[in-house]
Amino acid sequence: MGNNKYLKLEEIILTEIKSIDNSLNKIIDKSKIVELDQQLIGRLSRMDSIRDKEMTKANIARRNQRKSHLLEVLKRLKVGDFGFCIDCGDEIDIRRLEINPIVQKCLSCMQS
Repeated sequence: MGNNKYLKLEEIILTEIKSIDNSLNKIIDKSKIVELDQQLIGRLSRMDSIRDKEMTKANIARRNQRKSHLLEVLKRLKVGDFGFCIDCGDEIDIRRLEINPIVQKCLSCMQS
């Protein structure tokens, strides 16, 4: 990929994407099991199940959004358009990017 400076970051991103994919598969498998059991349970349990299903859908959406952001970062790494603040243009500290690669502002701009 792009700059050697970001090799560790690329590894962090790829590991996180793999982790997201694994957790999504587990969540989706688990939610399928719950759907099958809904006819066998009482009204309150069914309400809990509906709430759990909605929470699961929101969880899946959040994880998919995070994965989408990470994939966008990988694209930007490839073309060399990465690591600079969208407000001031200064370089974002690599340690900050390693903690959260999707940040787009330097610390100074985030605080102002």
